[in-house]
Amino acid sequence: MSNKLNNILELAEELHVIDTSPVSLVNDQIKAVTMMTGTEIKQLRAQHGMSQSMLAMALGMSKESVSKWEREEKKPSGPALRMLRILERLGPEVLLV
Repeated sequence: MSNKLNNILELAEELHVIDTSPVSLVNDQIKAVTMMTGTEIKQLRAQHGMSQSMLAMALGMSKESVSKWEREEKKPSGPALRMLRILERLGPEVLLV
């Protein structure tokens, strides 16, 4: 099985666990996601050879949002932050399907 498919299956399994978990457990997991600094976001993007535009497209965000995160003018929202953490753990292939 390809690495990309394995990543997708792993993400699907994680989402299934969250979907079938009690609300209190899901809330605890959501709270556990730590904020990323602008430097961390920039390093993550560079590590995967992504431009700000590419990262923005993968996250469904604007390039301006990514730029503001990296300059620490704004912080990523909950869903965007979770997607950044998924990117950090599984790589960009899982976001670009």
